Amino acid sequence: MAQVTDYPSLVQAVQDWLSRSDMTGPGPVDYFIQAAEERIYHDILAQNLQRGTQAMETVLAGTIANGVLALPSGYLAMKHLILQAGSNSYELERKSAEFIYTRFPNRTADDAPAYFAREGQSFIFGPYPDSNYTLAGIYWQRSAGLSSSNSSTWMTTTIPSTLLAAVLAGAGGYLQDSDKQQYWEQ
Repeated sequence: MAQVTDYPSLVQAVQDWLSRSDMTGPGPVDYFIQAAEERIYHDILAQNLQRGTQAMETVLAGTIANGVLALPSGYLAMKHLILQAGSNSYELERKSAEFIYTRFPNRTADDAPAYFAREGQSFIFGPYPDSNYTLAGIYWQRSAGLSSSNSSTWMTTTIPSTLLAAVLAGAGGYLQDSDKQQYWEQ
């Protein structure tokens, strides 16, 4: 059996392992792949105290504007966030949005932030920024899903066997084959 290295080889491996005539072509397999990717992201964060893996790390660079910074593309969780204030820089502490609003209810220019929180599709800060501060950091990112137009991600290069097992476990559930599902769950 060929090694999983990209989307086409993953689709082929799934079809080979399933060995079912009604599972030809990427169509149904795409659903299994999408569900497997979601599950892997969920499990990584859940089992690592909301921390990702090095393969998921992406650089964040931005400027606070109107007291917020938009969430970057594919954002899952923040590893660290550094505020640059003149010649000084320091790490912001992650808090809940409730903490920010309770501790810093005045949402007008106040001081350099010490805390950040996610609220919807933005980061908010406390105290409310008195300037458009520059931020730099590292966050864990969800990559674009595997597909015929995006044939490789960190999962195919770093954890191809885990990805294949997650896809096959999902296929076992879909096919109502509890033996295969349990086999691949392990």
